[in-house]
Amino acid sequence: MAEEKEIYYEMLWDCSQCNTKGLLGDSHRHCPTCGAAQDPTKRYFPEPGQEVEARNHQFVGADWSCAYCSSPNSAAAAHCTNCGAGKDGTKPVATVVDTAATPAPVAAATPPAKPRSGWWRWALAVFALAVVALGILFTSKHETTATVAGRTWQREIQIEQFGPVSDSAWCDSVPGDAYSISQSREQRSTRRIEDGQTCHDTRVDKGDGTFVKRKECTTRYREEPIYDNRCRYQVNRWRGYRTVKAGPQTAATPMWPALGNLAAANTGNNLGGLASNAMGAERAGQRSESYVLQLQAGGKNWSCNVPQSVWNKYEQGSAAPVQVRTVGGVDCASLK
Repeated sequence: MAEEKEIYYEMLWDCSQCNTKGLLGDSHRHCPTCGAAQDPTKRYFPEPGQEVEARNHQFVGADWSCAYCSSPNSAAAAHCTNCGAGKDGTKPVATVVDTAATPAPVAAATPPAKPRSGWWRWALAVFALAVVALGILFTSKHETTATVAGRTWQREIQIEQFGPVSDSAWCDSVPGDAYSISQSREQRSTRRIEDGQTCHDTRVDKGDGTFVKRKECTTRYREEPIYDNRCRYQVNRWRGYRTVKAGPQTAATPMWPALGNLAAANTGNNLGGLASNAMGAERAGQRSESYVLQLQAGGKNWSCNVPQSVWNKYEQGSAAPVQVRTVGGVDCASLK
């Protein structure tokens, strides 16, 4: 298909000598009112919809600006049509960017006028000092000696049972041992697909007193859902079933709770704590433990959850050096 021929339109300029407005950039190389030469730096685009086509215009290149009188001359001219000076050593005229096609920037909100008095500086200084004071208050500590008023411990073991677990996954990721499988159609993701174009006209200064319109387009996209099969199923897995606990107690030596007779299968047999992958079988799972020291000092009471090594170190009634915050209570991490 043959390339569409570009249409040239007249740039405008204003005469700075007699103040005549809206002169044509290609047709009026001199002001028809006073004869002054066109100033290429005064060229501008007409308002959208008020463009004037440049008749029989042949584009030969951007104008060059005369080094002596600054008049614009056709790229085909060897000498200035205004003063006769040669073209050698001259530069092309500067082109103009069409600001009408550029969205106007959002005006920044006008900042409020600064108060003439300096009270706000004093207020800011007081606020900063208050923040610093609070920071010091909450981070400052002092060492004291607390009495261990109580010691408790607790241990737990989670008992897992082997049995059916309900779950779901995309059907291409279902475990091989799944059963009682059902399917439904659900959205899995989205994809971007082309949905036409968004186009707008731009005006391009050719630098010879004319401009052309060019259409610029960007691809528009929309999101399309992608559906797939979602499977719901059952699968036999170990899962948390119950918990056995020891404590909280004050006994000197912490102990793990007795597991008792763990079911080996749904037949009621047991393997003395050993588990097999049979329906209803049980096994010991995750273990957790906590050790708490109750501290007293200066009429205040604190409770600290500490590692077992620290808990073992302090007997009932013993003295424990500890850091106490000015605000916020005891720093349990300082117990060593």
